[in-house]
Amino acid sequence: MRVFLVMVGVSGVLLSLLGCSDPFVTAQSEDTVEAYEAYLADNPDGRWVQEANDRLEVLLLEKAKADKTLASYDAYLERFPEGALRDNALEQREEFLFRDAKTKNTLEAWKGFLEEYPKAKKRHRNFATRMVQVHGYLPNLTIGEIRQKKVNMAEDPEGPLNGWGFWVDVTNNGTETLTDLRLAIQHLSPEGGVLDEKEWALVAANWPTPVEEERKEPMKPGETRTWEWSQADLPERWDEKSRVYVSRIAMQ
Repeated sequence: MRVFLVMVGVSGVLLSLLGCSDPFVTAQSEDTVEAYEAYLADNPDGRWVQEANDRLEVLLLEKAKADKTLASYDAYLERFPEGALRDNALEQREEFLFRDAKTKNTLEAWKGFLEEYPKAKKRHRNFATRMVQVHGYLPNLTIGEIRQKKVNMAEDPEGPLNGWGFWVDVTNNGTETLTDLRLAIQHLSPEGGVLDEKEWALVAANWPTPVEEERKEPMKPGETRTWEWSQADLPERWDEKSRVYVSRIAMQ
């Protein structure tokens, strides 16, 4: 690279002008998708084409992860269908779609995920399949408002209030007898994000930890039961706001 110094006196200021700079060095200094795309468009046979493509691929995938949009992941895959980072991009894209479906939590979102990824990771596929089943019966359930207050975790009326209790009334308005019905509780940050999530049964014939005998009894049509959960280790940034959703359902 040649440097031309032009000495110009302007109010006592000395100006130095640079000329004939290498376009790849310019792209590197900017280090953006647009800069590398411009270099490749202007220099299709340039000396640094491979290096420019390698860096562009990394930046496009970083952009997709930062943007958190399906369009950005698809833009990467369209630009680098056989790229070195393709497997990583597909894995991130599946994770994005799964989280998006979980955030929306609608029948359409879960069906859309399964249609897009019929061979998704087992944990994703199983969860999505369960949620499709949940939403198939969900219109027949009435989920009441969540109630919460500080409680003693040992159920000692004289003991310290060292935890929180949560209660939700659930009514089975449908015609099916439910043998399994579970709710998940999400504890929220001040910004509304999910800090923590726990699942507990309202009805469960089988459960990994002991539950009350009445909880094992199937829930009949027209019946109302109260889901209960207590927890001591609430997340540090919890805003004393939580929400629940039906996470699993099975019927006779």
